[in-house]
Amino acid sequence: MSNEDKNLRTGFQVLTVVSTLLVFGGAIWLAKEQMGGRIREQVLARYAQELYAISLVHQVTMAESAEVLFLEDVTDQLSVYGAVAELSGALGVRLYTPDGEFLISFPENISDGTLSAGQLHSAGLLAPTSGLNEALLARNVFWEPLLEGESAEEPLTIREVVLPVHVADEDELLGVAQFLFDGSDSLADIAELDGGLFRQSLFIFAVGGGVIALLLSASFMRINRIHRSLARRTFALKRANQELALSDRTNAVGGVASHLIHGLRNPLTGLRGYLDADAPGQDDLSSAQSAVKRMEGMIDNIVRTLGENASGVTYELSVAELLEIFQTRIEPIAGEQGVRIDVSGAGGRELDNREGNLVLLILENLTQNAIEACGQAGRVTVRASATGGVTVFDVSDTGGGLPETVKASLFQPGQTSKEQGSGLGLAISGQLAASMGAELFLTKSDENGTTFRLTLAKRNS
Repeated sequence: MSNEDKNLRTGFQVLTVVSTLLVFGGAIWLAKEQMGGRIREQVLARYAQELYAISLVHQVTMAESAEVLFLEDVTDQLSVYGAVAELSGALGVRLYTPDGEFLISFPENISDGTLSAGQLHSAGLLAPTSGLNEALLARNVFWEPLLEGESAEEPLTIREVVLPVHVADEDELLGVAQFLFDGSDSLADIAELDGGLFRQSLFIFAVGGGVIALLLSASFMRINRIHRSLARRTFALKRANQELALSDRTNAVGGVASHLIHGLRNPLTGLRGYLDADAPGQDDLSSAQSAVKRMEGMIDNIVRTLGENASGVTYELSVAELLEIFQTRIEPIAGEQGVRIDVSGAGGRELDNREGNLVLLILENLTQNAIEACGQAGRVTVRASATGGVTVFDVSDTGGGLPETVKASLFQPGQTSKEQGSGLGLAISGQLAASMGAELFLTKSDENGTTFRLTLAKRNS
């Protein structure tokens, strides 16, 4: 090989490493920004919901203690929401008509105001909203005179909470209340959450980027050794595979991180084949591009899982929603292999986002194994069901079944029926299942195919 070819190959390898790290970093940054936005929205929404509940309770309390209380009258509205403003520590409150026309403010030093179209729309739906304005001039909040030492041009951080005004048990919008709070504490809380999220993202990038760079560098070094000496090709590949298998077994802990490392092996092998080709054709290029897309998808999924676990944000997923996400992720992989995927089922209990993410990782690993097992024109079926409070996921294929020598210790590292497999996929899946109190086991394996079952017990109330 000429020096020019060596330089071109080296340049391409460096470009591949840098591009992969940029994609990985971009995915993490995007996930961080999206997560930060959701956290900010959730914090502000919590403020709005809490104040909304307080105002309804106070309204009922005042109605019970007063002889007459008509919220259709602005005086009664001011009586209710002015009292809520004092109780909640608000700077003041503005009252508007249902159409957004300013009526009155409390206390009197609060200036006139306006409502945005979005705020009016939400109020019309009887939904409270909250927002944070970080550069609102003092003259837009207070009439003169201001407090001693304050300037009319001084920027203020104001948290706005907009509540629909209506009788507690009725749906007719009678007006809109706009509360003004000092937003400095809210801004500090959000900044602290953003800082924590940034540190988590930086850690994930450092660890993940190091793993990717290490794997790619190791792959490139093996390729270069192969090109330097064709006579040592077989020995070099055998030794590299032994080292990689030993490394994987040594590090077969850590659940999600292990899943990422294991999942990147196949697409990296495809990419290595493209780089190893002396004259790669269009099919090789398509295979390499497909491998990169699979790597990006796996990285995105892992980043999302780790980001949600780190943030502490929780939400619920139905089985149907989880299966929809799963189908979107797995169908492109099945299509590349010419395998048909059937996904169905519903019911069962809802899963929190941590459980849902782990179930997705397990199902994806089982399904990818099934796709490889049944080959071209094969069929993989994923079914969800519920029995006696237990949620069940079955993954079945039309392959030739597992060897008897493998069945006895399926979930032990190193056990595999694949010619070049590491034997870690099922071990990692079993570890992920155990981490959330679920069970993963083999229900059938013969010449007609194989079925694995994942069961999630009824959640304790």
